[in-house]
Formats: sequence, structure tokens, C-alpha cells
Amino acid sequence: MISRLLTSAVLLAALAAPASAQLSKDTELRSLFKPVVERASESTVRIRCNDKDTVLGTVVDPDGLILTKLSELKGGVYVRLPDGTEYEAITVAADKATDLALLKVDVKGLKPVTFSDTKKVPRGSWVAASGPTSDPVAIGIVSVMTRRLTGRDADIINPNRGFMGVEPVDDKDEGGKPAGAKLNRVEPGGAADKAGLTAGDVIVELNGIKILSQAKLREQLEGLRGGDVVTVKAKRKDDMKSFKVTLGKPRKDRSDIQNSMGSELSDRRTGFSEVIETDMVLNAKECGGPVVDLDGNVLGINIARAGRVDTWVLPSEVIRPLLPQFKAGKFAPVAATSAPALPVAPAPHVKEKKSK
Repeated sequence: MISRLLTSAVLLAALAAPASAQLSKDTELRSLFKPVVERASESTVRIRCNDKDTVLGTVVDPDGLILTKLSELKGGVYVRLPDGTEYEAITVAADKATDLALLKVDVKGLKPVTFSDTKKVPRGSWVAASGPTSDPVAIGIVSVMTRRLTGRDADIINPNRGFMGVEPVDDKDEGGKPAGAKLNRVEPGGAADKAGLTAGDVIVELNGIKILSQAKLREQLEGLRGGDVVTVKAKRKDDMKSFKVTLGKPRKDRSDIQNSMGSELSDRRTGFSEVIETDMVLNAKECGGPVVDLDGNVLGINIARAGRVDTWVLPSEVIRPLLPQFKAGKFAPVAATSAPALPVAPAPHVKEKKSK
């Protein structure tokens, strides 16, 4: 009954709105969704890194376990609860494939979400993204039902990765074994060119890490940014040479500029196995929180602001099987792989309570 009444009210308000693209930002329209996100907002927290609002988080266990977007975490991580208190968090699980991280704070009695099935949520259904207050951070409709990503969308691409300006291919030794990343082309004026690398050079090491293929070189660049200075060792005929390369930034094409219109895109916005596509308009730092239908059922977690009209939701069918494995320590971050179980969280109340 509630969903039917809401649907009618929303449709009337939507007809009075200036344009469909502005629906998600219409404060009067969003206010109609307060009852819808009421429960989910109690399970939504703010994640802060380096004293800045970074992303949102979703409580999944009363004993201080919170899911959020892995690729947005940098430096010290803090969790701000809806009552304004802040706690230092530690990362107990990190999954690159889903871009999910499980955080732990030393708090009891949190209110976790309960994930619902999404397979039967039809296209055109209204959805809302909850925030740490009573107001939804965005509303919209399901553009495409839960589906598998294909093609370029299925690859993990970091559009802000360090850029060398090279076209590498695999190189092999006389025995046919991988031997490095051979530069098939070096962009004139690019980072590699400025450092002295030339076409035909074979990169065998980057920042002390052995490079045996072009894929390994690309993998290392994924974790770097424009402006970073890296040390490269490369073979030039029979000589081994060392170079200092100041990485550049990839050029933005027309589609990049168009997709950035309206809101800030997520750094990591591709490479997920399955998503629900919605037209909710939100910023990258508003990802990580729960998404609900008109009955307040939690369908998943906003995982990426992916384009001008696309926000992608990681569906509950992907999240639920992972949670027990996260808790069991099977996705421990690299620095904590030796931990046999969930580590102890830092002491609580590391920052003063914030005023509402």
C-alpha cells in the first residue's frame, strides 16, 4: 500500500518537474522518499579519509562491520556514525573484483541492513539511495535490470592511472619465455619520450618490480597517478639502462567530458561482474551506501557513478555470498594476509562528537 501511494505521489511530482534529468536533484520530490530510506539511513555511515568526506558505508553487522567502496580508501580511514561520533577503522577485507572493502570499528549495537533479491526488480522501478541523514542522497529509476557487464565495461580500467605514453607488447627471450614489455611505440612528447625511452626498448623493471609482460606493466601503472615519478629499467639491445619517468595523465576525449557533466564520476567505474543500472544523479563520494526500492528493501550498494546518466548498483546477489568469506578473512588486505581472524579494531571515540 505504501509503495502504491508513493508511486502515485512521485508520478504527480515528476510530471510537474522541469525535466527528467533533474528529478534526482529535486528536493521536493526527494522529500517524498524519506519514509522509503528511513530504515536504511540508520545503517548508512560516512567514511572519511585524510580528514575529508570520501564515500559512504553500509553497516552489515551490529558488531561494527561496514561495507564500502574499496578504491576510494586512502590513508587513515574513519567512520562517522549518524549520531556524529567518529571511529578509526581498519580494513579487514578487500576485493578488487567487486571494489568492496569490509571495515571494522570498535562499536556494538549498530543496525545492519538486510539485503533483498533484485532479479525481479523490473526496469522503470523507482529506487532511492540513503545517506546518513533522513534525506535520500538521490532518487531515480532502474534503467536496466540486473545484468552481466560485457566488453570494455567488464574490464577494470582506472581512467586516472599513471600514463607513460607508450604502446607496449609482450617480449620473449630466445627460449620463448616472457622477457618484458617491449615498447612498440613511444608517443612524441609523452612521459616516456621525455625520460629518454625509445621504441624498441624492453621494460624489465618498474620501481623495483619485475616486469615480464605488457599486462604486468599496465597493472603497475593502474596503482599510480599522473605526477608520480617512477624508476624504470629497460634493455636497449645489449645494454641495461635506468630512467626516471614523471608520469602524465591520460587525455580526456569527448565522451569523458560529456560523462563528467552533472556530477563527479567515480575513479573506478568499470570491471564489475553484475550491476543494476539506474539514472540516479549522485557524486562519487555518495557511493558506498544502500539502495532501496519503494518498500525500503535494500537491493544493493551504490558502487560507481559511471556516466552522465548512469549510477551502478552492486546487487545483493553479488554481495551476500561474499560476506561470510569477508568475515572469515579470505579477502584479507595484502598487509594483513597473516591475520588468522578478524583483527581488533582501534580504540573508539578518537574524535569528538560532531554537532548534528
